[in-house]
Amino acid sequence: MGGAYTADTKISDVINDPVFENYGRLIFPVDSSYYSGDTLGNLRLTWYNNISPDKTVEIVNYMKDHAAADDVIFYDIYSEEEKALDSEKENTGLFFFKGTSGEKFAVCNAGGGFVYVGAMQDSFPHALELSKQGYNAFALIYRPGVQTACEDLARAISFIFEHAEELEVDTEGYSLWGGSAGARMAAWLGSYGPAAFGGDDLPRPLTVVMQYTGHS
Repeated sequence: MGGAYTADTKISDVINDPVFENYGRLIFPVDSSYYSGDTLGNLRLTWYNNISPDKTVEIVNYMKDHAAADDVIFYDIYSEEEKALDSEKENTGLFFFKGTSGEKFAVCNAGGGFVYVGAMQDSFPHALELSKQGYNAFALIYRPGVQTACEDLARAISFIFEHAEELEVDTEGYSLWGGSAGARMAAWLGSYGPAAFGGDDLPRPLTVVMQYTGHS
C-alpha cells in the first residue's frame, strides 16, 4: 500500500500492509471481537467510547512513515524458541516511539480488562506524545491475564535494559505509564520490581503514572 492512511482507510489494509511485516496484526486487538468498525475513522474498542479518529490516523501514519524509512518500530521480547513453547507469546512485543537519543524511556501499558490490549486508546497516544517531548517511549502488547501481563511487562523492561545501547535509551530513572488494567500493571511493577514477575534484578521505576477508567 502506498500513500498516507486516512480516516477512510480500512483497518484490514493497515494490518496487512507489507511495511509492517508480520506485526501489523498487533496494532489492533488480536482478538477482533474486542473492536468494531472497518475503517480507521469508525474504530471502536470494547469499553472505550472516546477514541479520536484524528489521533488514530496520526499514530498509524507515524508507524508507516518510520517503518518505510527502515526505522525499527517493533521489537519482539521473546525468542522464537520461547514463542514455540508458548504460542500466546507470539502476540506480544514493544512498539517503539523514538525520542531523543540518550534520553530516558517510558513504557506505556494499555487497559482492556486483562482480556485484550486497547493500545489505540491507552498506550499508543501517550507513547507518541512522550516521543514528541523527546522521551523514548514504548507501548507494550501483552498476553491476557493478570499474571502473564505483569510477566510480559517485566520481560519488556529487562529487554530494554539489555538492549539499551542499541535502543539509545537512558535506563536511569525510567517511568511506567498505564490506564485501567495497564495502570495496575504499572503499579505492581513499580511496587515490586521486574524480578518479582520473572524479569531481571533491575531498579524499580522512578515514576509511575496511572489513569483509572473504571474498568479492570
